[in-house]
Amino acid sequence: MKKFIVILLCVVFALVLVKRAHAYIDPGTGSMLVQAAIAAVAAVSVSIGVFRRRLRSFFGRLFGRKKDE
Repeated sequence: MKKFIVILLCVVFALVLVKRAHAYIDPGTGSMLVQAAIAAVAAVSVSIGVFRRRLRSFFGRLFGRKKDE
């Protein structure tokens, strides 16, 4: 627990004592963020589809339905 408190204090001091960076986000970074968002949506939708099929198959076997092929 003591290590956690020391690490937390170091992080807090590092965040408090930071100077301004005067940075900007270029268009390449913006398009990369859009691509990441699209990929996340696609991954979630595929995961939901796979999970739904597995549930249908499980309950189909449980209640005696035949598997659709």
